[in-house]
Amino acid sequence: MSNDKANNTTATAAGNEHEQSGLARPTNIPNSILPPSEWLSAYNKILDRHPLRTKMITSAVVSAFGSALGSYLSQTSPRKPGKRTESVFSNINWTDVLSYAIHGGLINAPISHYWFEWLSANGPSSNTASVLVDQLVVQPPLLVLMFVCLDIFRANIRATINQFREARVISNALENAGPAVVASWRFWPFAVYLTFKYLKKKHYTVALNLCSVAWTVYLSRRSHQVSK
Repeated sequence: MSNDKANNTTATAAGNEHEQSGLARPTNIPNSILPPSEWLSAYNKILDRHPLRTKMITSAVVSAFGSALGSYLSQTSPRKPGKRTESVFSNINWTDVLSYAIHGGLINAPISHYWFEWLSANGPSSNTASVLVDQLVVQPPLLVLMFVCLDIFRANIRATINQFREARVISNALENAGPAVVASWRFWPFAVYLTFKYLKKKHYTVALNLCSVAWTVYLSRRSHQVSK
């Protein structure tokens, strides 16, 4: 017992000397901040659980980042004296960024996922032969497909943006939203209340879908009246 007390006294004295010397004790890293190894471990777990979905999201993000970085670097020029500095985002072609993201997530990632799964199971046993098959047989048509898809996406995105501007989508939506919300409060609360009161839970969706027929008729007639 006396030895324990002596040890505790010594440790306390050492701690007091440490504080008095002005040296701060090391603090623990907060649990919410994970080191890079933990991020990689968490990503691998998600990849094992949802392989295709994870690869699609990863490919979309990486493709978008690569396109944005390439667009920024290609359009950035040395700043002339007296010229106003442009925003970083103004030098990025966002149509290309979105096109590459769509292609990477919806086309390239699924094809690559299933192709490499098949190649690892049925392809050559030699890594060198697998690389040759991939690069000489599969990659050329995939590149052709990529350029075709990117051109289609760019054309559709530009056309959508032009139609969006010409049709005054935002202003029309704001103008029509107010009266539509008021009209919905005259209809939907009663429909939902009667559905909850008299029908079983399994019939909720069917009943409300039937009610939506009348609501859609109202919206359609109103949009035609506004457009006249």
